[in-house]
Amino acid sequence: TGAVHKAAAAALDELVGLAISDPNSPFHALQANTLVVANGRIKSPRGDGPEVFIAELLGSVGRSQIEAMGDTTPANWTAEDRYKNNTTIAMALSHTEGDYSRHSWCAHFIEVRVDEDFGTVRVSRVVSALDSGRLYNPKLAESQWKGGIIMGIGQALLEEGIVDRRHGRIVNNNLADYLIATNADIPDVEVISVGIPDPHSSVLGGKGVGELGIVGVAPAIANAVFHATGKRVRDLPITLEKLI
Repeated sequence: TGAVHKAAAAALDELVGLAISDPNSPFHALQANTLVVANGRIKSPRGDGPEVFIAELLGSVGRSQIEAMGDTTPANWTAEDRYKNNTTIAMALSHTEGDYSRHSWCAHFIEVRVDEDFGTVRVSRVVSALDSGRLYNPKLAESQWKGGIIMGIGQALLEEGIVDRRHGRIVNNNLADYLIATNADIPDVEVISVGIPDPHSSVLGGKGVGELGIVGVAPAIANAVFHATGKRVRDLPITLEKLI
């Protein structure tokens, strides 16, 4: 998104430059030092000139298109800086900057139901608030968050790699014996986007979505199980024998 933002800004600058400098442009006689581009049109910010579509302007100056390039590196970087950026992590930004953090954040509120006789645990409701800054694709971000939460439920209650210590082999190395969450294991999941753009993280204010949703799900479930049973389980998954 940073590269797209730079390329778009460079294209707009070139468009305005053409409109001001080309003698065939309808804006040439305005002696303006800036123009406004919005809703597919270009005009003077003072409202003292024409307002034309971008395509009309390009046609008047004999152009069919404008091209511009952008990247995510600072303008003052040298060729050596760019090489380091592409080949090492030496130029990578820290996740913190003074009093600011570029991390994404989330908080989970989870309700569980525990069968008193059998010790089985079922998650009955999940409400999660997540902060990934500005969302460029809200539907995709919501799906990603929910996918992470589902993985967190599997981590807390189902998933476990069992190793045969005699031979170092994984016993349940297949999807028949390695348990993962199915539709029947997943309750209603509500995700809430905090959605506050973070200019310290990126140009357009977005932060990582990634696997954010999985962070904290298992501890929240473990806390709910503790409140329901009085048993504090500190290793995952939380199984029947750990609650009996």
